[in-house]
Amino acid sequence: MKKKLLIGCLAAGLALSVKAQVTVPTNSLPSSIQTSFKGQYPDASSMSWRTKEDLYRVNFTRDGVKQMAAYDASGKLISSGTTVKETELPTAIGSSVKSAYAGRSVDEIYKIDKNGTSSYWITLKGSPETKIMYGADGQVIKDKTNW
Repeated sequence: MKKKLLIGCLAAGLALSVKAQVTVPTNSLPSSIQTSFKGQYPDASSMSWRTKEDLYRVNFTRDGVKQMAAYDASGKLISSGTTVKETELPTAIGSSVKSAYAGRSVDEIYKIDKNGTSSYWITLKGSPETKIMYGADGQVIKDKTNW
């Protein structure tokens, strides 16, 4: 009985991890997404595509700056983002990170634009692996620790 339960848990875990994120080769992308991306970012390089939650997400470099974008299956741009320096964060977010995560330092920050609204994805160095999404007002939208 224990063996069956263990096998069931392992299978469920594997199924969930496979569904979470899938890498997609550029030549396997729908043509609508390829056309939209090339039109919006003709000078992009180092593209890395994956699918997650019915979106096609890409990390890339443009003018030496790391960026990201997300598209739906029809090729519509859903959100885009670019890395920013810690000094470019709104004061409310910088203060919140320093007080909530004292002793941790920032690894990477993306300013994300979606539907005319900005938010900030912040990845912290060290363990546990931590990513936090803040609204421009300094409020936590998502906190992914040990994901």
